[in-house]
Amino acid sequence: MQKYYDKATLSSIFSAYSNTVSEDSLEQLAKKTIYKIILSKDKDDFPYVNIATKNKIENNLTSTFYKNESRDKAKAHLKAIFEGASNLFIYDKYCNDNSESVESFAKECFPEKKLNIFYPSLEGSFDQDLCAALKRICSDWKIKENKDQKINSQYEDLHDRYIIIDNQIQIIFTSGIDYLMSECKDFTYIVRTLA
Repeated sequence: MQKYYDKATLSSIFSAYSNTVSEDSLEQLAKKTIYKIILSKDKDDFPYVNIATKNKIENNLTSTFYKNESRDKAKAHLKAIFEGASNLFIYDKYCNDNSESVESFAKECFPEKKLNIFYPSLEGSFDQDLCAALKRICSDWKIKENKDQKINSQYEDLHDRYIIIDNQIQIIFTSGIDYLMSECKDFTYIVRTLA
């Protein structure tokens, strides 16, 4: 829910900070902030970010874990996100190379209930050994090649790794599932809504 204040309310809020009044333009003031942006309801050109429409500059949830730092909080968070899922689409072109990490991740974070797990029509993405290993974790999981061409074309030849939950939430793993399960390097993930 977005909150907007009328001029009288804003005036009363900012009257306590009269020493913050500036002769600089809004664009000049934005340059003095951390994010260098101005929220707007009708402008899209930088430094404006239109909060009334979809924008390339978004407010997402991000978490970074450095080398040798525990990933327990990330795993607990992801497990909570996956708990209500019916469908997961996993794009990670290195799944077969890191199949043990993928298996550990699924065992630790995916709910043991009916769940469709889709993988892209991408050579080397999920081999039959990985599919069988995932089925051994939970027999209620259905591991299938994704047939949705829109998703397959959107998630084709990408660097980052993605999990799409019920076509509503996208999780981006900047360094792969492997580094969620291992503390030998840094790991960052981003959670964003697709609605």
